[in-house]
Amino acid sequence: MIRVTIVVFTLFYALCCFTPCLAFKFDNCGSTLGTFTKVVISECSTSDETCIFVRGTNASMSINFTPNKDISIINARVYGEISFLPIPFPLSQPDVCKDPNAGIKCPLHKDQEYHYTTTMFLQKSFPSVNVKIKWEFVNENNEKIVCIEFPAKIK
Repeated sequence: MIRVTIVVFTLFYALCCFTPCLAFKFDNCGSTLGTFTKVVISECSTSDETCIFVRGTNASMSINFTPNKDISIINARVYGEISFLPIPFPLSQPDVCKDPNAGIKCPLHKDQEYHYTTTMFLQKSFPSVNVKIKWEFVNENNEKIVCIEFPAKIK
């Protein structure tokens, strides 16, 4: 009985300690004019090892963020980094202030939280590949308001 208890305890301990190593997190990749507080991606859980995107479908994303100064212009840029080479993903409306579906009204005010939403079509022509996604908001001087990185697989 003691042997079974030790084995069960050891397996439980290993599961609790090593499972978080398989999960991914959203990393800050150089936000200077703000901070992100929450990121949600459709059909993607941070308990997964990587975020899976399926070509020929839409992926929805929302980002809660707070600027640390007033900002009048926001552009979204998305890159897929493959072997340290950033490849831009096309956005239908990179000007966040002009995107009626983004949920953002400009100008942004310091220390106020904003909720950005977008949907991006993953073209079938995208390669099936493991990639690091970098999503950033920049101002008119190309200063990073918010920058988020996370691992993904396009299949």
